[in-house]
Amino acid sequence: MANKKMIATALILGLVALATGCSDSTTAPTTTPDTAPPTPAGNVTVTFVDGVATLSWDIQAVDADLAGYVVTREHNGATVVLVDAPTLVTMVDDATAELGSSTYHVYAVDTSGNESAAATTYLQITGNHAEDNLSD
Repeated sequence: MANKKMIATALILGLVALATGCSDSTTAPTTTPDTAPPTPAGNVTVTFVDGVATLSWDIQAVDADLAGYVVTREHNGATVVLVDAPTLVTMVDDATAELGSSTYHVYAVDTSGNESAAATTYLQITGNHAEDNLSD
């Protein structure tokens, strides 16, 4: 009789486990992928001294997953990548700046690869280099 009670108890426990969704299998929790871009760099400025354009900006500390910044320059329809992988820097020198108008873009990139809108500044280098013509 004791064996019948043990079998009945095991059967009831098995049915309760089945009804409540208990399982021995482990299912990995699902996570929502990060698709939100980070906050753009702030206060982007450029200076031009002795033939070198120096860009600087403020890190936006609101994004805990910030991987770094990517920096490009556009000049006469061509884009030059100055920093191609996200790097945690706040200043970049461009020793190859050319005469005329250039547009610099700083993109914040997070650890998921999301890229912010461009933070942009402009540089106008005149033919005589005697005077820097800068605008933001």
